[in-house]
Amino acid sequence: MIEISVKAGAAAKQRDDAVILPLLEGRKLSESGKELQQASGKTLSGFLRKFDISGNFGGMRTLYDVEGTFSQRVVLIGAGDEKKLRLEGLRRLASKVARRLDKSGARDVSMYLPELNIKGASLADKVQAVAEGVWLGLYRFDKYQTQKKENKRALRSLTVMIPSRRDLEAAEAALATARSVCSGVNFARDLSNEPGNVCTPEFLGDQAAGLAHNKLNVTVMDKAAIEKAGFTALLAVNQGSAKEPRFIVLEYKGGEKDAAPVALVGKGLTFDAGGISIKPGALMEEMKFDMCGSAAVLGIFKAVSEMNLPVNLLGVIASTENLLGSAAYKPGDVITTYKGLTIEVQNTDAEGRIILSDALAYAAEQKPAEIIDFATLTGACVVALGSQATGLLGTGEKVKKGLKTSGDHTHDRVWELPMYEEYQEQIKSHIADIRNIGGRDAGTITAACFLSRFVDDIPWAHLDIAGTAWDMKGTDISPKGATGAGVRLVVDYLQRACL
Repeated sequence: MIEISVKAGAAAKQRDDAVILPLLEGRKLSESGKELQQASGKTLSGFLRKFDISGNFGGMRTLYDVEGTFSQRVVLIGAGDEKKLRLEGLRRLASKVARRLDKSGARDVSMYLPELNIKGASLADKVQAVAEGVWLGLYRFDKYQTQKKENKRALRSLTVMIPSRRDLEAAEAALATARSVCSGVNFARDLSNEPGNVCTPEFLGDQAAGLAHNKLNVTVMDKAAIEKAGFTALLAVNQGSAKEPRFIVLEYKGGEKDAAPVALVGKGLTFDAGGISIKPGALMEEMKFDMCGSAAVLGIFKAVSEMNLPVNLLGVIASTENLLGSAAYKPGDVITTYKGLTIEVQNTDAEGRIILSDALAYAAEQKPAEIIDFATLTGACVVALGSQATGLLGTGEKVKKGLKTSGDHTHDRVWELPMYEEYQEQIKSHIADIRNIGGRDAGTITAACFLSRFVDDIPWAHLDIAGTAWDMKGTDISPKGATGAGVRLVVDYLQRACL
């Protein structure tokens, strides 16, 4: 990640390669822009009169050797209507201009975006949003590209400029938070973007173990330990794979000694071909992303550890591949889970909920304060919500409310779907306790109903990230591939719980 710092100072006095100023709709300059306009004589005023940048959101123009400034470039970035601007807009603007400058030869730059007015946002919120936009937007996963060109003039440092030195302490704290959050998001992205022949359950276990420190204990169970523990649902799904499964437990002790932890549970399907109920060939390569739930959990633990948050966390990840082999589990099989409930398998491609049954039951057994699970669980959630929001279901009203608040603040958004008791009827089985699919109707909801059987009476929220975990088109703050969905959402949720 490039180096980002904060300071206060006038735009005309900066000696960086570029100064970045917001331009509002109607060609209106911000306060720093107005000061620079006075220092530059008629140069900036003349430019605004003659050229076609209007201040519309995302429009950009670069001026070179502006009179009265020390910087080589002045970059005007359109911020649109200030009344409509939100924190996500700052992230997007920061990302857009950082990407442009990363290719332009500007190595050290100053950015004045935090001086924009955003309803309900503090200066610290704005500094954090700008830094997140830069760090998330400049993310790349190119380790397997042997012909990539080295950019010797890539962006090296960025200074987030604030109006007053009195706010430096709060701004620096916000920057530190952004650094840890983005470290967690980009770690989750890295894990998720790895190809399936690299990111196996063993690899995932090794990556989890690498996070351990004095406050974070990590236990990685191999197949023998999984068999001894009785995680039989995970073993059933693993039967078709030559790669051994892993069951990963993380325990972070940052809060009071006897305080019950928040449990985070992740689905870790490192590749999902669908098993005997094989998926269509088109886009099957994207099924390496079926472990994004586990990546989110690990990303959160990384961020929380770096932030040293005063909270206790329990992480539980069940990891395997779901492939076709001579021993693969079959439609019609009946599986006994860790909890003792039996499952009639009607579709081997509904395997995520099966391995989560063991992970959730184990987490519930530890008596946490609440459980949040992350899973790329259903195509039905993609149909319902697309890539704009994560599906939210569960039994814990307080945790769901908190996740909604954090989703709105971070733009890592959630949308709640109902779990009426009548939906439970769809997963009844005539030969086992439950079946692993509930038919075509309400697929996301019936999948959550299945999971609800394994959390006991503990407050629980289920996050179906099937539509948000990866994006092959890319967005302003997320290049093509894994997005790290869920990390910023839950880190913000945990931060608020610590206040």
